[in-house]
Amino acid sequence: MSQPAVIVFAGPRDRYESALALQENQALEALVTEAYFSKFWAQTNLLGNYFHRFASHRHHRDIPSPKVNTSLISLYHVMAARFKPRKNCPHLHASDRNLSILAAKLAIERHVPLIAYSYYASAGFKLMENTGLKKILFQVHPHGKFLRELFTAEIEKCPEARSSIMEETEMSPLYDDNNDSFTQADGIICASSFTKLSLNKVGSTAPTDVVNYGVDIELFSPRTSFPTAKTFTVGFIGALSQRKGARYLLGALAKFPKGSIKLIIYTRAAINKELIKGFESVEVEVRQGLNDKQLAEDIKQCDIMALPSIAEGFGLVILESMACGVPVLCTTSTGGLDIISHRQDGFVVQPGSVESIYEILDWGLRNRHELFQVGQAARKKAENFTWASYRRHFFASYRELINKK
Repeated sequence: MSQPAVIVFAGPRDRYESALALQENQALEALVTEAYFSKFWAQTNLLGNYFHRFASHRHHRDIPSPKVNTSLISLYHVMAARFKPRKNCPHLHASDRNLSILAAKLAIERHVPLIAYSYYASAGFKLMENTGLKKILFQVHPHGKFLRELFTAEIEKCPEARSSIMEETEMSPLYDDNNDSFTQADGIICASSFTKLSLNKVGSTAPTDVVNYGVDIELFSPRTSFPTAKTFTVGFIGALSQRKGARYLLGALAKFPKGSIKLIIYTRAAINKELIKGFESVEVEVRQGLNDKQLAEDIKQCDIMALPSIAEGFGLVILESMACGVPVLCTTSTGGLDIISHRQDGFVVQPGSVESIYEILDWGLRNRHELFQVGQAARKKAENFTWASYRRHFFASYRELINKK
């Protein structure tokens, strides 16, 4: 039996796979989060569709409810934050800090290590100083100071994207306290080499393991036929922001003759009008409200999926698209650098280059059947990155890090 640990994060982070990695190895002392629901509440529709969606996303059939410690205070702050802009939102910061302290107190009380996702590490790690208990940081995104410098440079390079960049959490001074968490950690886990690079850039010397995320290869099943859309179709999943390279993607699409190429945006967020200004000639379709199953089927009609981010902790949509047999165009500033073999099972370019994106899309437009074969190879690659594989590597890293002197 391995050393149990408390793990802390809000929401259904990483689909609870890290907590499940501990549970499968009899090492989950407790999961601390803002809300978690039993099987009954996750499946019932008694309180309406909105509550059902909220509850079903905050439940995992293999994580017993008695192992989960929730916080009504944090839940209040999370719900209150929905009525305020994300930028400089004190409610989210208060929720994160509360969860961090609760988790640390529980770890101290039960005399076990704490695994804290980066937003929930700082206050808890400080509380655990001089206890002799191990503190493991899961760095969700590239380091905050690294990102702020990157984003500040991006505003100078692309002033039109200022409003989009300023909405990023890392641009808020409220979250500066997270920047010291790596100095307090006994070990660090992150999902991509790019995130590890960001830690190295700010001076981290803590032992650090890269554990790439996984994908549900049954839910995101492979397409077996060529996409039927007549117009060459580029997909984009998530909030259209400059962090995700929006203006570089739109700039590349604008270089094509009108009617030859189309962008489909799969998102739940509103489109920033300032961000798309000047690209009215690009044919864009927005599809909202799709669940994972619907999304997995719909994206199979895309010729290629684009995620030209300037900074990404990993990018789950990369593996999800690859698993569907849809080739991905991403940048070296994403988890794609760890997974994709350029031009064999996807495409990896430098961030911030309209021309690099255009060249790949232009080649794809002229070689759609070859592009389809790249997608077939992408599916085979994705099969090596299951969630079961992630859990094995995550637990092995946890065990190794807590045993380091």
